[in-house]
Amino acid sequence: MNISNRTVPFEITGVSHGLKEVEGLIKLTNDGFELEYQLKDSFVGMIKSDSKTTIIPYSNLEEITFEKGWFSNKIILEGTSMDAFNDLPGTEPGSRTLKIKRKDKEEAEKLVSRARMEFSEYKLNQMGGE
Repeated sequence: MNISNRTVPFEITGVSHGLKEVEGLIKLTNDGFELEYQLKDSFVGMIKSDSKTTIIPYSNLEEITFEKGWFSNKIILEGTSMDAFNDLPGTEPGSRTLKIKRKDKEEAEKLVSRARMEFSEYKLNQMGGE
């Protein structure tokens, strides 16, 4: 299936007891999500790490949700284990909440909708033994 290469900017706040934040881009692949990100200090935002890329395969996911908010929105990825997101900084074991700015809400909703469809197909294939 042809997956759109559109990316959506995200943030993860509160990393390292609030000293760091994650800025990045998330996009959908045939096998899950690809996240490109970098760490920055949360005080000035000047000190940034090198860019890193991690893949979150559907096999590591239990649920994908999108929550609307007044000022920002969230993509919430629930993992199948506490180790599901070891390669992606965050504060929640087994889960990652990606904050989405208001201006990117529509594109994020489309991404989550496509991801949920792909994830459902993946789960059906797993049940069918394919």
